[in-house]
Amino acid sequence: MRTLNRILLVSDRSAKRDFRFAVPYAAALARQNQASLLVMQVIETGAAALPHWTDIFRSSEAIAAKEAEGRTALESLAADPDLDGLDVQYLIDHGRPSDRICDMAPRVDLIVMDTGAPGDRAAQKTARETAHGSCTPVLLVPPGRLSTQVATEPAWQRLLLAIDLAGYAPQAVDIATSLAATHHASLLALQVLDPQKTSAYPVNAGEGMHHNIKGLKVLLGKRLAEVLPDLSDGPPYLRQVVEGEAAAVIRAQIAAHQADLVIVSAHPYGTIQKLFTPSTIDALLADAACPILAVPFPRSTLV
Repeated sequence: MRTLNRILLVSDRSAKRDFRFAVPYAAALARQNQASLLVMQVIETGAAALPHWTDIFRSSEAIAAKEAEGRTALESLAADPDLDGLDVQYLIDHGRPSDRICDMAPRVDLIVMDTGAPGDRAAQKTARETAHGSCTPVLLVPPGRLSTQVATEPAWQRLLLAIDLAGYAPQAVDIATSLAATHHASLLALQVLDPQKTSAYPVNAGEGMHHNIKGLKVLLGKRLAEVLPDLSDGPPYLRQVVEGEAAAVIRAQIAAHQADLVIVSAHPYGTIQKLFTPSTIDALLADAACPILAVPFPRSTLV
């Protein structure tokens, strides 16, 4: 994984202590990499900041209350034992949360944030928008049980790299292999083959395989081995080409592999595009069973 010198931990002003699952991961990664930690609290100032339409007549009071909540949340985080001994700075910003977080992305090497407690639509929306909008990898931590090992080092022993050979972020492969080596973890590279979209896969049309699912799986398997070759001094990587719908297959493989981290490429996503092309990351975040590392495409490759 790239050198981590500065990590951004996104604080959720509404999150109770029981739902701060991102904090131990950010703290452990900061310790492991001797990185500084920037804890950021964004105060929503637009119409979304007002719980009820009648609050428009007292918007300054409503926003002031949210600012007070934000400062209280940061004070609570400052007293969190997970952050003891770390180089921590605190920042309060104002505006649309995902926009302010993505604005900070070029200044840090990793963003760590919760996906939101059950029913917290605002936090879940911010997580989705940040995953698609950040130019820096984003570690999205869902609610769930925390391993005691996370306090000192993330317990990543079974990694799953969800890759689409039709288009993926090269850095996602680099990060996955680096994490596997660092943590002595198993790595499963998964390519999902949707039988309804066979023409979308990177196979030469002259090979005549778009109508032949079995042949297409073989060719994709070979391509997967080229993208992720085995190392001479380490355990072989696991590679699978599985038929089905992307999010459903990935969820099934997370359970079967008992993965504790999923690495996936993150496309920039506009509102219009989402109407016609469902986001796999969004579908996974809806009921994630383990942390998801969303890795952005290099901006120079985007048209």
